[in-house]
Amino acid sequence: MKFLQTFWTGPEDISKKKLLGLKAGWLSPEYHWMSWALSCLQAKSIFGSVNLVTDKAGKELLVDLLQLPYTTVSTALQGRLNNYHPSLWALAKIYTYSIQTEPFLHLDGDVYLWQKPPQNVLNSPLLAQNLDKNLPFYADILNQINDHLSFIPESFLRKNYEQKDVYASNAGLLGGHDLSFFKEYSRRAFEFIDKNKADLEKMTTSSLNLIFEQYLFCQLAAESNIPVSYYKPPVEDPVFKDYIRFEDYPHLQMVHPVGGFKQYAHVCDHLAKTLRKDYPEYYYRIINLLRDADTGIRSAIYNLPQLTITSLSPVSKEKKSPTRFEQVFIRTRAAIDYVNKKYDQKIDLDENITPEHFNDLVNSSKLSTDDKERLLEIFHLEYERNIFLRKTYSGLTAINKLYAENIDDYNLIQSIFSLPKNAILQTRVRIQEEYLQLGLGWYWKYDYLKDIPTIVERNFGQERSELTAILLPDVLQAGIKEYYPDELDLIIIETLKNTFTTEELLTEMKQYFSEEEVKDDYPAFELLMIDVVKRLLYYGLLKIIAQ
Repeated sequence: MKFLQTFWTGPEDISKKKLLGLKAGWLSPEYHWMSWALSCLQAKSIFGSVNLVTDKAGKELLVDLLQLPYTTVSTALQGRLNNYHPSLWALAKIYTYSIQTEPFLHLDGDVYLWQKPPQNVLNSPLLAQNLDKNLPFYADILNQINDHLSFIPESFLRKNYEQKDVYASNAGLLGGHDLSFFKEYSRRAFEFIDKNKADLEKMTTSSLNLIFEQYLFCQLAAESNIPVSYYKPPVEDPVFKDYIRFEDYPHLQMVHPVGGFKQYAHVCDHLAKTLRKDYPEYYYRIINLLRDADTGIRSAIYNLPQLTITSLSPVSKEKKSPTRFEQVFIRTRAAIDYVNKKYDQKIDLDENITPEHFNDLVNSSKLSTDDKERLLEIFHLEYERNIFLRKTYSGLTAINKLYAENIDDYNLIQSIFSLPKNAILQTRVRIQEEYLQLGLGWYWKYDYLKDIPTIVERNFGQERSELTAILLPDVLQAGIKEYYPDELDLIIIETLKNTFTTEELLTEMKQYFSEEEVKDDYPAFELLMIDVVKRLLYYGLLKIIAQ
């Protein structure tokens, strides 16, 4: 069986810098290329070989620059899809399927395998990652197709999916032995696009990929009475959370961060740290390439001149600059904009304003008492964050110590949770030293800048709650992250201000659960507590203490 990946750079020539800067749905470009690297390297380690179908620009990047160890490289995509919209990326994969002359398994560049699929699956006429069942976006896209396109294949007609179960085959993994099926499948997919070219702009073009790749595959297999074997169980929840559980290492088969999960910070961080741990040569090659090309990377620690590690290429003198951690009051400014409009007044914020001056400014305004409290809270949260940021990254020694510990901590967590349960229970843990705990009345955390106005408006419309925020170093981003612990987290955090083994912590925690919860199903209680400890370790709030 041949193991394959496809990388199409699009119908137009693209510069090296622009190609390096492609995010492809990820939070930042480095994760796009880290994803390709981890996918290829894991596949190579499991199958022994992995083959690439791409174009000339794709070969230059993945093979010549990143030096990914593909067994064979074909540039069969060069010029093949020049007449197609660049958003129709699945056409490149389908073309790859169609030109195969032996049984194959195709892996997407965001699929990371830790276990080889069973041989009975690999021996199947057709195989795929999993069966998607009644995920709402399929019917939504099919409705748009019926509303806007002129050529609608029989299986895409409303009568064949409305009021019925809608099935599709997730193509994170796709392949099989029935090569004649893939010829017909490819013909139909291209026919669908070719006959609708004039109408494609009437809908979101990229959404069609799910239909002419995954839905069509499943429908054609059923129409042809060819069984499909699946590597993973059916998925009926569109959130796909089971496919992003890096923290289950080493007890996981695969990770596949589909769609919006590529924007999740913790998914990106796990991806980066996993590649750094298992394939450091490739990890630092990607960092060096993108940093030197000025593409703009989220991993800001590598832009700090104080970070001195041999794996980084030297920074040219013109790119070197002293590290400055600016005062960041982005949420405070959004809150000020909100109250200025609400009260038709003008409160200004100087970056170097003192808390005392800001308190006086707000208290002398015409805001309501509750709104004053909200505005003062977000200011003081960001003020304390700025102080903590400067203190945390306060020079060469501190930065290099943080970075070295970031590597060691992640590697140690994965090592410990690869051991038998008894060894895990004897592991000593405590809260990490560098953190700041604050009491708050509102939830201010944001994932994306665009969400801040919504968060501000929500908080100015909500009553006060009793919340805790914990500020922690976000080392790879040379920043600070906020964590809002729940009640169980807070109890564990308070307990682990002293060092306990995991087993001792379980004993200590029994008092916070009912006797029935502990005695009737102790394994479930034990698993819950170990999972919480592991989650807090990965987040950086807890630390493993050497024996």
